[in-house]
Amino acid sequence: MNGGQHHSKDEMVKPLRPLAISEALRAHLAAENLLAINSHGQEVLHGLDFEESQLLVNCSEGSPSDASVQERCAELVIKHERARLRIATVDDERTAAKY
Repeated sequence: MNGGQHHSKDEMVKPLRPLAISEALRAHLAAENLLAINSHGQEVLHGLDFEESQLLVNCSEGSPSDASVQERCAELVIKHERARLRIATVDDERTAAKY
């Protein structure tokens, strides 16, 4: 029997994969508590996966000319805002339960 330890992929530390955004935008998003790190070690906007987050950030930095991309970005804004509201509601309920 081998005395060494075997680590599964899940136990390994995953390197952070940040969104490709300016430091100014990252500071703004962080200040508004809009960023999260998902289970894959990727920086994301609440409620979105990495690719969706990157697309929404790209849309916010410059309006896309393609109508289908604009529509997709509008859908992502709604998805992100719904996730933010769920988080805020849970926080409010926990806070209210203390009193």
